[in-house]
Amino acid sequence: MSILRFRALRNHCLFWAVILFSGFHLFEPRYVFLAMPISIIDIWLTLSIESIFLLPVERAHKELTNGWKWETLVIDSYPVRYLVKNIDLGKPLAIVIHGWNSTAVNMVGRGELYERMGYNVVLFEMRAHGGNKPVEQWAVMHVCHDLELVLDFFANKGWLKNGFVVHGHSLGGFVAQRVLNSNAKGINNPLALVLESPVTSYVYINNRTCKVLRIPKVFHKWLMQRALRYYNRVIRDKFRISSLQALSIPEWGLPDCPTILIQAKNDDTLGLIHAQLLIDTHSTIQSNFQYYILNELKHANERHNSVRDQILVKWFEGQSLLFN
Repeated sequence: MSILRFRALRNHCLFWAVILFSGFHLFEPRYVFLAMPISIIDIWLTLSIESIFLLPVERAHKELTNGWKWETLVIDSYPVRYLVKNIDLGKPLAIVIHGWNSTAVNMVGRGELYERMGYNVVLFEMRAHGGNKPVEQWAVMHVCHDLELVLDFFANKGWLKNGFVVHGHSLGGFVAQRVLNSNAKGINNPLALVLESPVTSYVYINNRTCKVLRIPKVFHKWLMQRALRYYNRVIRDKFRISSLQALSIPEWGLPDCPTILIQAKNDDTLGLIHAQLLIDTHSTIQSNFQYYILNELKHANERHNSVRDQILVKWFEGQSLLFN
């Protein structure tokens, strides 16, 4: 998310410039020197907060093959894109969601797996990703809202009448868990949820960012709380977040449907902490949940992975969800 990028940093720099300049002329210079460390810490923390609110990286256009085509649904004046082939109304639907800084095109390999299992396939593209229109403000809640309305649109077209599954990779898994949350209103009764090396907590994402920025651990929670207050001041009411707990499962969302976790063992992007939270959460409830930690899988650049695909086919067969 980018909220008028670095606006707060500019404001804080201007504030301290005025304070220090006024202090130097109105008071003894020693008070200015006492205030300087405070100003430096404040500016550093402000920069750290704004480093959390990033925009997706723009991606080069990629050619489409094998019958994939772009379609667009305008949501709140924003054109949301997805890839699709010809829809057979006699089949269920598989919706595949990419991760942060990826694109729908990168999910084509996974989409072809679902085609072989007898599904229509939609490759959903998050706003501001891939070829989608850039935005000034980006938040995962916007993406969840987009997907909810896209699912409602598909339901009205009859694409969900034979059921649907969702495959979420990385941040796409976070989106999927929110949208398919068993307590949410709207689209109900998905056939299955596939989570591939998913994000399960934005707090964990924040903590990792803090480590990269060399912020002492004692400041991590405080910085996240400050970032949340900043976010809620500028975001529309319906997209606001009530608490830090709401940014992690199970409060973020926990779908009540057959769920499989496919996790890269050597996940250099997220680590295993997100997967462990999902495993621990399911261990406390009665749920149809299985997980696999794979040495053969990496977090990214895995359009085709025979081990992952074999596990998914076997699991779908065990859930009576093969339709080929």
